[in-house]
Amino acid sequence: MTRICLVCDVFHPSEESTSQLFTGLLGALAEDGADFDVVTNRFAGGDTEPAGGAGGPRGVRIHAVGLPIRGRGSLPLRMARYAAFVVAATLRLLWLETDRYWASTNPPFTPIWVAVVALLRRRKFDVIVHDVYPDGLIAVGYLGERSLTARAWKSLNRWAFRRATKIAVLGRDMAEVLRDRYAVPSERLVFFPHWSLFDPAEPLPLAMSRLAHDLDLQGRFVVQYSGNMGLWHDMDSIVEAAALLGDVPQVRFLMIGAGRRRTAARRLAASRGLANITWLDFQPRNDLPNSLACASVSLISQRDGLNGMAVPCKLYGILASGRAVVAAVPEGSEVARVVHEERCGVVVPPHEPAAIADAIRALASDTATVSEMGRNAFAAYREKYSLAVARARYRKEWAASFDR
Repeated sequence: MTRICLVCDVFHPSEESTSQLFTGLLGALAEDGADFDVVTNRFAGGDTEPAGGAGGPRGVRIHAVGLPIRGRGSLPLRMARYAAFVVAATLRLLWLETDRYWASTNPPFTPIWVAVVALLRRRKFDVIVHDVYPDGLIAVGYLGERSLTARAWKSLNRWAFRRATKIAVLGRDMAEVLRDRYAVPSERLVFFPHWSLFDPAEPLPLAMSRLAHDLDLQGRFVVQYSGNMGLWHDMDSIVEAAALLGDVPQVRFLMIGAGRRRTAARRLAASRGLANITWLDFQPRNDLPNSLACASVSLISQRDGLNGMAVPCKLYGILASGRAVVAAVPEGSEVARVVHEERCGVVVPPHEPAAIADAIRALASDTATVSEMGRNAFAAYREKYSLAVARARYRKEWAASFDR
């Protein structure tokens, strides 16, 4: 049986979405006979996990290294945290017995240094691409395309990708980016979309959501955004759309989550004097079915130019909750393709508040269409985007590694 080592920034007991997805998947694959180690950054959310990863998924050994530095919104602290992780993780990887490495793109440069370790130890090496760096940073203007940093980073990416045996991508648009920009052969690209963090037997109606009762939102048309409000997302356009819908009293916006763009969005809402937006922090994972059910339709935002750079994993929880999707995303992105293919919502251009508002206004007056879209969303989840489906996909691709 092959012993696989996953290298990633977050894992159990972190509640971040990437951690929850990896933790659930590796636990399921371990039940299939896979043998996993995880080298991850030391958790900074409270007490660090016990040595050896006690309390994590059965059959997965967790090696938490680095420094439990808080304040990841600060660039200097984030860089210090990543630097400590790279040094400590490299030392751990050099002696840890394993047959194959899986390198995530969180932290962004992980495939590069894990490729070096794999070369030194003569081990197979795969990449799981969650976000494409530095291309995403260039697309949103955080990094110059012709800068020395960007050119060096891309060159090192090409070297690492050439060494990888397989490269798993979350979206078909991401596969196109890696083929076109990094010359990755199609036969080494594997399409592995994300999955929902929870597995409902049936969608929970809004009227049965405890959160809807707590917030007195029964009888309203609730437009929910739940998830990260970060670099890849256009939160201001959602606030501006809410301003345009101030004349429709039944429509209420529910914004759940955190991220570097949340503060500015809240300030914009306050400056507009908006009373139709409620802001909440991230909800506990075990309460996710209840919180996502507090919605009539659910929003997804992705900034223009980010086709293939990232795939918002919030899509799959929305599908599992059986809600219609209003996706303010680029055409051709993975989210846009899923919404069109599954007929589970509407796609509008990013950065156009009027288009978002018009779509919501139309749906608020057509509950039959909203219900049909929700049914289509849940059907797509059951058929294509559950943990059971993801487990089967991974096991098929790495079947020899999971044989007992």
